[in-house]
Amino acid sequence: MTKRDDSRSIETRERLVAAGIELFGVIGFDGASTRAIASKAGASLGAIPYHFKTKENLYLASATSIAEQVSQKIGPVLGAFETEIYSDTLSRKKAISLLEEIMTPFVTMLASDESEKWARFMLREQAAPSKAFEILYASAIGRFFRAVVHLTAIASGDVPASQTARIRGMTLIGQALAFRAARALSLRALELDTLGTKEIALITASIRENIRLLQYA
Repeated sequence: MTKRDDSRSIETRERLVAAGIELFGVIGFDGASTRAIASKAGASLGAIPYHFKTKENLYLASATSIAEQVSQKIGPVLGAFETEIYSDTLSRKKAISLLEEIMTPFVTMLASDESEKWARFMLREQAAPSKAFEILYASAIGRFFRAVVHLTAIASGDVPASQTARIRGMTLIGQALAFRAARALSLRALELDTLGTKEIALITASIRENIRLLQYA
């Protein structure tokens, strides 16, 4: 086992990635200095070039870590239903049912406090996409978005590849994203400090109701 692979080295690398996710998310790539990231991680300044060579590589490693975390949340449900999602015989009724199935873990993930740090990172990538965006989209995140757009098209009777279908699908996803992208506004409107289990269940139920309305499109 090399020095780079021993448990202490691996732990240091993980702490640097976690610190990178947080600071890149809060103050951006340019604002987050390597010194600040190393300090946040409780590591020496030399640990970043040792493990990543460059700050950009650390940024991309942070994106990879986020992609893996999100994939752990929504990947299993996609894997369970992906064959059905793209079946040539998929009915509108079944498409609606599958949409409800795959949207539930997505909503729960976004509404939870756990997603706060990496969500800021992802929102910055939405504003100014970089190589990190491609890493994120190539993961289960992209698979999820494509699945929702396809299912929304079938559920509403649209042509799957049409712009109408894509817009309907992204509108549906946006309902869930609002509770993360506009979290402060959501909490103020709900007069809450955080979203608890009860609120997350209500959000999920509301979005599932909207999914069922697609049968009338």
